[in-house]
Order: sequence, then structure tokens, then C-alpha cells
Amino acid sequence: MAESVDRAQVIAYRVAAHQFDRASTDLRVFDLGVSDSERSAAAALAARLAVDPDLDDYTATWTVRGAPHLHRPADFPALAARVWPLGDADAIARMSRPRGVASGLAALTAVASALREVVTAPMTKGEASRLVTPLVPPEVTAWCRGCDATHVQDPVFRLAALPAGLVFDTAPKTVTFVPTSPWPGVPSSTVGFEDLLLAYLRLHGPAGPSEVAGYFGTTAAVIKEVWPSDLAEVRVDGRKAWLPADQVPALLDAPDPDVVRLLPPLDPYLQARDRDLLVPDKAAQKEVWRILGRRGAIVVDGEVTGTWQAKAAGKRLDVTLRPFGEAPPAAVSDEAQRLARVRGLASARVVTA
Repeated sequence: MAESVDRAQVIAYRVAAHQFDRASTDLRVFDLGVSDSERSAAAALAARLAVDPDLDDYTATWTVRGAPHLHRPADFPALAARVWPLGDADAIARMSRPRGVASGLAALTAVASALREVVTAPMTKGEASRLVTPLVPPEVTAWCRGCDATHVQDPVFRLAALPAGLVFDTAPKTVTFVPTSPWPGVPSSTVGFEDLLLAYLRLHGPAGPSEVAGYFGTTAAVIKEVWPSDLAEVRVDGRKAWLPADQVPALLDAPDPDVVRLLPPLDPYLQARDRDLLVPDKAAQKEVWRILGRRGAIVVDGEVTGTWQAKAAGKRLDVTLRPFGEAPPAAVSDEAQRLARVRGLASARVVTA
């Protein structure tokens, strides 16, 4: 019989799973990777580590949904095969359905192979794009108004970088690729995707195929084909969801959350696809997951209680809080000071809008 839990228990479980207690250096978020869009990874790690993070300890490249992520260097050799599409339909979905592409896997293989051929030394994205475009099938290219040129469509280009064995040199401001060595070659099949699926459920569960599909940028139909048969079914406020069986005790006995954090935009905690559970209020959702002018989230005991923005003013970080209700606790000032430090600034000033 399926266990029944409520939203509060799920929030408590996720807070523990995300290790906001700062008691560990082996972070589970790296089982999926840590998004570094808009240089957000340092703040995300600072919310989970007792010491200031050193991003040089990690490898950066485009992975899940073609977005920049940090990964453990030890995970990198197997990572391309783990995120390799599960079939043509999956490949086309992840590439944002480019017109005219009959075989998604063939198209992705062609672009990845061409990228590896041209990027033999550190090279900017623009130069790599210029060199690779004449070598790939025309159906994966398109006219770009911003570049005033025809080049490989960006979603395809991003998905091909990891299979080509390319990582980022994070020092330049312009995206710069570095080829890795040794390189096992463009994957011929998916190996280990179930590990990523289970990692999502451990961090963001209980959840179902549609949430997992949303996270990986594919369709629920694709995920249902590889859905593990040995997952534990649970009911979240009456809704059917799943969790790895070994995580059910942690869900049922999760400690009451007792943390205050300033999470950056795109923090792993905010990447769960069941936004109605994480932030039930629709108006608040629009503020937390803004399309333009992204803001971080004020999180108190697992609940998203407002948003924040920050900008540097000399050697100081000015942090503006926008709570949804009551004022955040005093501990938010300590978190602002930590944010300032990981940005290389001397202090922080906190104001409430």
C-alpha cells in the first residue's frame, strides 16, 4: 500500500536532501550538476557548504537542457553517455524540434563529430560555430538575425558540446571551449540515464514522469518508456508520485527544517518541476520564476517567502529583499554577508523594498 504524505513532509524531505545544513562536503546536487547560468553556482554552493566554494574544483560545460552546469571532474568521462538522448524522439525534443530533422540522433552525432574535428585547442563559441557550420547537415542550421549569419541552431549546438568532449575555460568572459583528453568518442547509445533519473527523484521527489521529463527537456512519453519498475509509490496530498524505495524512510522521518537561505536564481532547489507544490501561490510563482530580470529566492525553513536582488556598489553588495509577507528573520543578513564574500566583496547591506 502506498504511503501518504502531505506537502510539509515533502518540503522537509527536500530541505534535508539538498543538504542546507552545511554538514557535508559531498553534495548530492552534483549527482545532477549545478546550474551556472548567470554565474549562479557559487551562491548555490555557498548555501550548502560551510566553507566558501572553489569553483575550480569542478568541470563546467553545457549538459542538462543545454544549460551550463558544474560537475564533479570524476563524473565527466561517463556523463556524455548518461545524458545522450534515449532515441530519435528524445533527441528532437531536447534539440527544441528543429524543422526538417528526420533522425535526431544522426543530426546530433554529426554536429558533435564536427565540433570535435574543429575544436583542437581552446576556441571561442563564435569561432567554433563558424568552422563547424559548413560541415553539418543544413537542416540543423538556420539564419540568425542577431549574428547576421547562418549557423548551427543554438539548442543543437549546446547539446553537441558535451558529446564532443568539450568543457569550458571559465576565465574568459566569452564562452571558450577546451577539448578534453582522453576522449571516448561521441556516444553510440545511452548508458546510465537511470542514474540521473533516480538522482532527480532523490533531490526533488516524490515526483512523476512529467516532472522528470520537464527537467531533462524531453517528453513524458519518453520518460515513461524507461521509468524504473522498482520505485516506491507514494501519495502526496492524494496525488500519485514516486520515490526510490530506499528514500521512503527519509521522507517519512524528515526533520523539521530550520534554515534560512538566500538562494540564487536557478538554484537546484528551485529546479523541481512541480512548482505548484514548491510555491503554491500563483502570483508568487511569477516573481520567483521570472522570465526577465531573474531574482533569487528567500527560503525560510524550506518555504519560499520572497525574492531578492543584489548589485555591487564598490566593495559592497547591496541586497534588496522583497518578502511576500512578513519580514525575513535576522539570519538573512548573515546569508547576505556570505553572498558578498563569495562574490569577492567586503560586505553586504540589506534593505527591504
